[in-house]
Amino acid sequence: MIRDPQLAKTGSQARAQLRSLPLLAEFGLGQVCHPGIYDNGLRFVDYDLLPNEDLRANGVDSVEFPLVHYVSQEMLTGELQDEESVYDDQDVVRRLLRERPDGVPYVLVTDTSSPRMPRHTQKPGKSFVDEFECTVSEYKGLLKRYLQQNLDSDLPLSSTQNLYFHQISSYHKQAGLKAGTIPDLFDYTKIPADSPAWDPLYYLIREDVDQVLDDYSERIREALRSWTERGPTQKIANSMLDMLERVDFEEDRLDSYRIRHQ
Repeated sequence: MIRDPQLAKTGSQARAQLRSLPLLAEFGLGQVCHPGIYDNGLRFVDYDLLPNEDLRANGVDSVEFPLVHYVSQEMLTGELQDEESVYDDQDVVRRLLRERPDGVPYVLVTDTSSPRMPRHTQKPGKSFVDEFECTVSEYKGLLKRYLQQNLDSDLPLSSTQNLYFHQISSYHKQAGLKAGTIPDLFDYTKIPADSPAWDPLYYLIREDVDQVLDDYSERIREALRSWTERGPTQKIANSMLDMLERVDFEEDRLDSYRIRHQ
């Protein structure tokens, strides 16, 4: 189990819920369950999504392991609600804990180190962590160790805990470019043609090929929401939109621009 307090935020404060996924993807974990509302039309890593809503509606028989599962404490107990549904995932999580094969990872990402399932674990002071002998790790500590051992990022950990941005920073630093702030990473007039920072532009073009939106800046901000902490999101969105408009939202023209301006 991985504790990431970012999942506790709700409403207008809810963002960066998937910031841990790029790190988990480095270990080959690509089967993911999370609320459908996190899937905002942009993915910084490839993964197969089975929405939490489908698990509640259809059961867990189709689930494959290894698995990453994003569930906050409020989702476990049904305290989190919206106009369409009540998020009560404790029965689903308990079945997955029981059915996980020996030696195959089931990584539960949540916002507490002692998640409660009131219907199942009623003893005071106990959680399913005790019952199922789960190992609990702090996400920030995992990321810090990975960065120290694998990357030379110029971004401070206080600016983002999303590995994706640190990977770009390390890549740009090796190329001799400014890489100390997140907006620096998305200056498309200066970054190398093979920088990973180009990838989101292709994703946005392909996802919205038939959707012409009046406020595309808002569209990009919402797409970034599940991946970025509060701060530079608007500047990233502006840089992406400027480049998309420069190439008229056409993939071939984006290819040509990348090649010509290196």
